[in-house]
Amino acid sequence: MSNYVVFITGSAVGIGRGAAESHGREGATIVGLDIDAQENAQTARLVESAGGTFHGYECDIGDRQQVRSVFDDLEGKIDHIDLLLNNAAVFGDTLLTSSDWETQTAAFEAAMGGCATGAYFCTCAAVPLLEKAAAPNIVNVLTDHVRPGHYLTGGFATGYDCAKFALWRLNENWAVELKDKGIRVNGICFGATDTPMLEKWAPQALGNGMVVGDVDTAIRHIVNQGPDGDTGQSCEFGMGPTPREESLKQIERLRESSVSD
Repeated sequence: MSNYVVFITGSAVGIGRGAAESHGREGATIVGLDIDAQENAQTARLVESAGGTFHGYECDIGDRQQVRSVFDDLEGKIDHIDLLLNNAAVFGDTLLTSSDWETQTAAFEAAMGGCATGAYFCTCAAVPLLEKAAAPNIVNVLTDHVRPGHYLTGGFATGYDCAKFALWRLNENWAVELKDKGIRVNGICFGATDTPMLEKWAPQALGNGMVVGDVDTAIRHIVNQGPDGDTGQSCEFGMGPTPREESLKQIERLRESSVSD
């Protein structure tokens, strides 16, 4: 996998770091974007000590000029992308009435930019490099919040949910748009996973759901379906609250095809 290139947004911690490190163990080249330069540097050390190559960028993906600058800098460093993992997201209070205008509108803008808008910018820039790969994939990290029965009704992270709903729609549209280019596009919808985000906002759920490696396995199963595998799917597993043992069975089924449309 020495020539396998994985582009990850939100690579500093959690699912992004886990995916970077696991691919690094196979000698892949990782391009990792995050606003947290310090933690992203730690991801770089983990990837490189595992045997991979890491190109790290401090980048607010909601800023299209910053995204463009990353891709401009990558010229001569990579010549294709095999997997684009749109993983970044911002979770926080975006209620209309929690604070003043400046605070709440800035928080909402950050939530949309750090997920849906940023995913659009990165994907738009990445398509020419994805086209050069043998079997390119885009995997969009969604959430069980976009599924009936799992909506965060009354929750305060309305911007996070709104961004994930937007990315869900982009997932379906991109699959249609990019099919003739041979680029598969799929999303993953899942629940509680032991990450710093969960530890900060819902520590009571720690230990009851999945771990980062479980999500990485799901991503790999989707990719490993090959060029003729599913596209345009929103693959469900580990929807909250699901015992981890059952979640792992659902992930295993992704080897063949997605479990939901």
